[in-house]
Amino acid sequence: MQISTYLTPDSVLFLTETDKSQILETMCRHAADMNMVPGLDQFRTAILEREQIMSTGIGLQVAVPHAKIPGIADFFVLIGVTREAVNWDSIDKQPVRLVFMIGGPADRQSDYLKILSKITLVIKNAGRREALLKAPDAQAILAEFSEL
Repeated sequence: MQISTYLTPDSVLFLTETDKSQILETMCRHAADMNMVPGLDQFRTAILEREQIMSTGIGLQVAVPHAKIPGIADFFVLIGVTREAVNWDSIDKQPVRLVFMIGGPADRQSDYLKILSKITLVIKNAGRREALLKAPDAQAILAEFSEL
């Protein structure tokens, strides 16, 4: 499985929002506008419920909000890059600058874990994280995932 299968230039958002709830709303709306989810309300609710269970701020200035719901045909990944650091209640107490939103079918946990592992390979590398934060456009972001 290559993560580039799930990424297009439309998957990349350069976010001006300055708070977690605004970012989640923007990204959920984008998924709905791109017909990646069967309905905005169902997906947004699933994302917010997951966030209430435990923050998806995983450290290293990264958050990975995710939801698997019925009606999604295949996985998708949205990448949000914020201009400002955003409080996300992350496990390392650091604000977030990179948001990877994952959506997918409810019955494909192993595929979800494979996608998450590919994202982890990128974000654990300080040079790649910095390249994502400094990327001038969507193509530069996608290039960081091209070999994975």
